[in-house]
Amino acid sequence: MNGARARYSHILEPDRTLFQLFIESKLYNYINLDFDVRVGTGRDPGPTFSNDIRRMAIHLSQRRIDCVAHTLAAIHIIEVTYSAGLTSLGQLIAYPSLYNASFRPLLPVVPVLVCHDFQTDAQQHFIDRGITYHLVTMPS
Repeated sequence: MNGARARYSHILEPDRTLFQLFIESKLYNYINLDFDVRVGTGRDPGPTFSNDIRRMAIHLSQRRIDCVAHTLAAIHIIEVTYSAGLTSLGQLIAYPSLYNASFRPLLPVVPVLVCHDFQTDAQQHFIDRGITYHLVTMPS
């Protein structure tokens, strides 16, 4: 999986180590991993800018999913963060619908959180919304 590690070099430490440990745990039989997947329409700065600048602004302002992981039965939208809070919750609520709108997949899209711990008052919100999460223990 070292080749895969290079593909998610945009994920910074300690999140990168968390994700590596999660993948190595083989909880899921992933057949493909896509990283930094752009979804949504982005923000167009408007017609006063050149078309090249507009395209670049839209591209740079699109939302980016940490990892889209494919199994035979589902597509996992994976958010990786050391300490999960309401920002991660919002991403995992919004990203599946943005992914569906952008790619029209045939398989169900499932939000998945990979974290070390939760910020105060956050965990119950993930539970209430049925979002799958995996607590990853960091090596000492």
